[in-house]
Amino acid sequence: RLRAAKLRPGQRFLVDNVRLQGTVVPTTAPSTPAPSTPAPSTPAPTTPAAGTLSNGCTYSARGIPSCGAFLGSAFGGNADPTAWETAMGHNLGVHRTYYGSGSVASAVSTAAKDLANHRIPWISFKLPYSWTDMANGKGDAWATDLATRLKALNGPVWVAFHHEPEGDGDITEWTRMQAHLAPIVRGTAPNVAFTIVLTGYHQIYGATEYHLDSLWPQNTKIDLVGFDIYNQYGVVKNGVTNLKGTDLLKQYFTPISAWAKAHGVAWGLGETGYTDKASVDDPQWVSRTYQQLVDNGGVAMAYFNTNLNSIANWELSTSVKKDQFTAAIKSTPTLR
Repeated sequence: RLRAAKLRPGQRFLVDNVRLQGTVVPTTAPSTPAPSTPAPSTPAPTTPAAGTLSNGCTYSARGIPSCGAFLGSAFGGNADPTAWETAMGHNLGVHRTYYGSGSVASAVSTAAKDLANHRIPWISFKLPYSWTDMANGKGDAWATDLATRLKALNGPVWVAFHHEPEGDGDITEWTRMQAHLAPIVRGTAPNVAFTIVLTGYHQIYGATEYHLDSLWPQNTKIDLVGFDIYNQYGVVKNGVTNLKGTDLLKQYFTPISAWAKAHGVAWGLGETGYTDKASVDDPQWVSRTYQQLVDNGGVAMAYFNTNLNSIANWELSTSVKKDQFTAAIKSTPTLR
């Protein structure tokens, strides 16, 4: 029996990940226990963890940790981070990469290398067709092929389709596309988490059409929502240097955490970064931001260690920034 007592008229709810447990019917009637000896209750079945992280926390088959959070990064133009990890003495917990729809083989190959090096692959794809065409099923074969290839990998993978959609088209069609593709990917690949990646700003401070309750796909399961939020301290715009910065805890983590908890979805930072000036004036920013994310239930923080499509130098290009990131990642978990 299921109850949804707090649902308002017209709302729906989705039941997902249900497991049925059969019982053996005895051929003879069991003896009735004495009234003073009540029959023990049968505990509800639980989904077993897929593995244990290096910090002792478990993670699901789709790579969502039960506690703690991955700290990782994008690195160059989908470059191999192994040499960087060797220099730090610690592997990335999550590796962000970005691909066009025609680069599935390359993405799967990189994901396999990530898993072999104890990293969660978090992959963003552009789509082979428009949002409307994808929502109408034109890209089903492409999505199924991608999920089938990822299913064959030895570990969990996170996938996002057309991240940061704000301003790129009719957001209702983007939402319809996500709602259509999520069950295809999740149903084909039980090791793949279906993720949505947004800018963060538009969801809290932008137009209503971009707010989470407005654009969120209904009647489908989304495993994780990521946000691309940067610390603007030190960014120069029109000759003026931003000295106010961005309070990620107050401005973003607090409202995001509350929304994610209420909707039963994991959350994290899909991209983040700070300027060279911020690294000098606020040397604990990476460590503090990571801990604030963990304290608010976030499961991943991916640093944007590249200057591709950037408005400032986010790259860990100075010894100060490299040392600060290294200090922050030392105690963070990875896959085993």
